[in-house]
Amino acid sequence: MAKEPSARAPLVEVFWSIQGEGRFVGETMGFLRVATCPLRCSYCDTPNSYTAEPTFLVHAAGGSSREPNPVGAARAADLARSSRPATHRATPRLSITGGEPLVFPSFVSAIGATLRAEGWRIHLETAAIDSAAFLACADQVDHLSADWKLPETIDGADHGDSHFACCETALAHGATVDVKIVLTPAFADASLVRALERLAPLRERILLILQPVTPALREQEPLPASRLIAAIALAEQRGFITRTLPQAHKMLRVP
Repeated sequence: MAKEPSARAPLVEVFWSIQGEGRFVGETMGFLRVATCPLRCSYCDTPNSYTAEPTFLVHAAGGSSREPNPVGAARAADLARSSRPATHRATPRLSITGGEPLVFPSFVSAIGATLRAEGWRIHLETAAIDSAAFLACADQVDHLSADWKLPETIDGADHGDSHFACCETALAHGATVDVKIVLTPAFADASLVRALERLAPLRERILLILQPVTPALREQEPLPASRLIAAIALAEQRGFITRTLPQAHKMLRVP
């Protein structure tokens, strides 16, 4: 994966919303969506993040505005602060998502260093296919949400070794780790079993999120309930701490 050498990145938007996935579902936090992604997943719900526009949208307490791309990490941290409602009293959290944030690891690291010094917690939502890029910013990440791609969702590609390496690195740096596996109607039991076997050495230290696909892009059919129940059984039989969660923000109709 190509990486940006400086602490700058193109963005799609900065906003404050409700976390809709993983162990922090339902919590309010800031979101910084990076533009650019080398993947074309069948269930992608943010195809507008594939490439960067000349400007990006910022939703702040005083209203919405646009900023030029690319943006430096210091300015991006300012924008994250400005998106936080004055009424928010909990520990502030910023989820850096995409697109694919690991295209710009120095940007992730620089924002993390700035905001963590002020008491923020940094979440990284990533496909986790570049373990070297993650290593470059892992010390500034408090929570990793790794999207483990089953081959059926990404043109047969297998990124399991990189997924595992990113999770292992995050745990070594003291971060909490969620591993999300999106289940589409076309997923093969054998692919899920292979992912679980690879993850087995980490199963007591991660939270496994089984996410039935939200129809989007090339995935227009929901996952049958029988297949979801079977997938849960495969994970539980192997001793994983498992949560089955849909994309709650889609149900709540928030960004």
